[in-house]
Amino acid sequence: MKLLDIKLCWRAALWATMALVLLVMVAPAHALDVPEQARALGAYDREEPRVETLLIVDHDVIEVGQKFQAGVLFRIAEQWHIYWRNSGQGGMATELLLSSDGAAVGPLNWPAPQVWEEAGGEIITFGYEKEVLVFAECVAEQAVDGAIKLVADVDYLVCKVDCIPGRARLERELEVGPSQQGASSAVVAYFAAAHARLPREPAAADLKVQIDYSHTPIGAPDAFRAKIQVIACEHDDSPCEPLAAPPKRAVHAFVNDQVPHIELDVVSASPLEGVRSGWVVEVSGRASPDQPEGDARLGGVLLLSRASGAAIPTQIDFALARVKAGEISVGSGGAGDLQKEGAPAPATPTIAWWQAIALAFLGGVLLNLMPCVFPILGVKVFAFINVVQEERQSIYLHSLAYTGGIVGSLLVLAAVVIGLQIAGTHVGWGFQFQEPLFIAAVSAILVIFALNLFGVFEIGVSAGNLGRVTMAAPSPKRSFGEGILAVVLATPCSAPFLGTAVGFALASSKPVIVLVFVTLGLGLAAPFVLLSFVPGLARLLPRPGPWLMHFKQLLGFFLLGTVIWLLWLVGQMAGVDGLARLLMFLFAAALGAWIYGTVQYSAGRAKWPLVLVGALIVVATGLFVLRFEPATTVADNGGKGGAGGGGEFVWQPFDDAAIAGELASGRVVFVDFTADWCITCKVNESRVLRSAEVVAAVERLDVAMFMADWTRRDDRIRMKLAEFGKAGVPMYLVYSPRAPQEPEVLPELLTRARVIKALEAASKP
Repeated sequence: MKLLDIKLCWRAALWATMALVLLVMVAPAHALDVPEQARALGAYDREEPRVETLLIVDHDVIEVGQKFQAGVLFRIAEQWHIYWRNSGQGGMATELLLSSDGAAVGPLNWPAPQVWEEAGGEIITFGYEKEVLVFAECVAEQAVDGAIKLVADVDYLVCKVDCIPGRARLERELEVGPSQQGASSAVVAYFAAAHARLPREPAAADLKVQIDYSHTPIGAPDAFRAKIQVIACEHDDSPCEPLAAPPKRAVHAFVNDQVPHIELDVVSASPLEGVRSGWVVEVSGRASPDQPEGDARLGGVLLLSRASGAAIPTQIDFALARVKAGEISVGSGGAGDLQKEGAPAPATPTIAWWQAIALAFLGGVLLNLMPCVFPILGVKVFAFINVVQEERQSIYLHSLAYTGGIVGSLLVLAAVVIGLQIAGTHVGWGFQFQEPLFIAAVSAILVIFALNLFGVFEIGVSAGNLGRVTMAAPSPKRSFGEGILAVVLATPCSAPFLGTAVGFALASSKPVIVLVFVTLGLGLAAPFVLLSFVPGLARLLPRPGPWLMHFKQLLGFFLLGTVIWLLWLVGQMAGVDGLARLLMFLFAAALGAWIYGTVQYSAGRAKWPLVLVGALIVVATGLFVLRFEPATTVADNGGKGGAGGGGEFVWQPFDDAAIAGELASGRVVFVDFTADWCITCKVNESRVLRSAEVVAAVERLDVAMFMADWTRRDDRIRMKLAEFGKAGVPMYLVYSPRAPQEPEVLPELLTRARVIKALEAASKP
C-alpha cells in the first residue's frame, strides 16, 4: 500500500474516532426525547439560562399496577450549583413537588450532595453541580382520559458568585397500554447513575452505625452533643474493606437534614478507637426556646468512602427525644455531659410592659451620653445655638422635626425587626452593624456631613441668600435628618437599661415592639426638646457669633473621628482589603460633594451636567469597590487581654460545652458578650477588663475567660442573649461552680471593683 493511502486511512480513522468520542460525550445531553411542556429553562443571567429542568420517566408506555420511576433532571451551567434539600448555612434548599393524576408517588430520592466551604470556610453549604436527578418511585393506579398525568413544581436557587432564583412547572402524560415500553437508553442511564449516587442504609453498606447523646430528652433552650459511631471492620481478622481516613475538615464527613427548632454543627471526625476500621463523628446541637410538639429525628448523610476510594454515602436516621410538659433533661453520659443532669435552664428575667417602657425612655435619655452619639449631639447643640434667638414657634418646629426624625427612624427599624421575625429570622439591637455595606453607607453620610460643616457645600441655602451665608443655615429638614443620623449612630451603643428594655420588646408582641421603640426615640430626643420648651434653660447657652464658625468646623472633625471608628470596624470584618475599598468609596463621595459645592450656586447650563458627573463618580465607584469578604482570622482561640505590669490572660471562644467543662473542674467562668461595633463594649474592655487590677484578680482566682464575639452573625450568641432578656451586647456573665445554671449578670457599664467583687463571690466554696 502506498504511503499516501496509509496516511489517508490513518486520517480517516482518526476523524472517525474523534467523531465517535464527540458523539458519546454529547449524546446524553441531547438524546432525551422530552415533550416541550416537560422541559424548562430558568435562572437567566445576561439572557443566558443557568439551569435546565426536565421531567423524565423510565417508561413511555405503562400498564395499570406497574411500577415506574419519574423525576426532575437538573442540568446546571458550568461553575454554578444548586442546593440539596437542606442548603446548610447559606443558599436556599431546592424544593420539588411531584404529583400525579392516576399514579401514587413515593418519597423523593436525593443523591448524596457535595459540601462547599464559602466565605473562607465560615459558611458551609450542601448541593449539586453539573447534573443531578431527583426522582421518586411511582405506581400506576388508573388511567385518566386514557393517560397518566405527571406534574413537577420546582423551586431552586443557582449560585456562582451571585445567586439567581429559578422556578418551573413541568407536565407530561404517559400512555397507558399493555406493551410496557421502556424509555430510551439515555433516560435509563440517568436513572442508573442517580441510583448509584443515592445514600445507602448502613446494613446495605455492611456498616454498623449507632449514636450516643450527651443527655436525653432535649429541653428548650438546651445544648447537647451527639457521637455518631460507624464500624466497618470490628476485629483485625474481619473479612471487610476498611474505611478511608476521615476528612481533615469535619464538615466534609456529615451533611445533616434540618431538624425543626434545633441548630446542628459538625464538631469533629476521627478514627473510632477500639476497632480495626471505623469513624466517630461528633455533632453539637442547640435547641431553640420554642418547644415543638412531639419528638424529632436526627438524620442526614455520612460521606464515607472505602480505602480503595469507592464512595459509600450512608443514610442515618435516629430518634431525638424532646422534653415534654413537666419533664426535665436526664443525662445519659454517652457523649460527655454538657450540663448538670436534671438542672433547669437559666431563668429569663421578666419585667412588666410598663417597666420596659420606663427603661426604654431612660435608656434613650442616657444614649445621649454614649460615645456613639457624641458627634451628632455636638452638631445638634450647634444648631440649637443658631435657632435659640428665633421665635418660639420656629424653635418648636425644629424640636418637632428632630424628634420626628428620631421616632420615624426607630419606627422603620421596628418594622424591619417585625418583618424579619415574621420571616422566621431573629435579630438583636445593633444587628445592622454586622453588615459592612451598611457601615459603608453610614461612613459616606458622615464624610459628606463633615464636608458640609467645613463649608465645601451648603444645605438649605438658596442662591439669593449666598451673600448672607457664613455657615449652614439650620432648617426643619436638616433637623429631621439630624434625628435620623442620631438613631443610626446610637444603635451600636447599649446604654444602661436599654438592653433589658429592647430585649423585652423583641421577645414580645408586635404592638409592644413598636411602643418600646417609640418610647426609646422620645427618650433620645428628650434633652433637645427640654431645651426647646423651657426658656430658662435656653438662656444658659452662649449667643451666636464669629466663634460659632470655628465651633462648626471643629464638629466636622468629630464626625471624621467617628468615621475612623467605622473604618476600623470594617477592617475587623473584612481585613485590609475591605478597609482599602471603603476608603476608595469615601474618596469618591468626598470628590462628588466637592464637585457639587463648586457649582452649587452657578446659574449656567453647565451646572447639572457637572452634578451628574459627580453622582456618577460616586455610584460607579460604589458598584466597583463595595465588595467585602470576611477577614481571615489568625487564630481560633481568641485574643490576649492584659495590662502593663498586670500579666495577661487568654480569651477562649464562646462554647457552651467548654464552659460546662471548666465549671465541672471547679473553675469560675467569666463570659464577655461583645462586638467590634459596640462602643460600650470597647470602653469596658479597655478601662476595666484589661486593667491591671482585674487581670491580677483573674490570675489569682484562676478564672476561665470566654469571649462571645457577635461582630458577625452568630445565632448561638443571639439565643444566649435572649435567655437573659437581652437583645444586644454588651452582656457579662459570671458563673460559679456552686451554681453553674445561675450565673450573675453584671451591669452594662462595668467598674473594676464590681467585676472583682463578682469574681471573688463566685470563687467562694
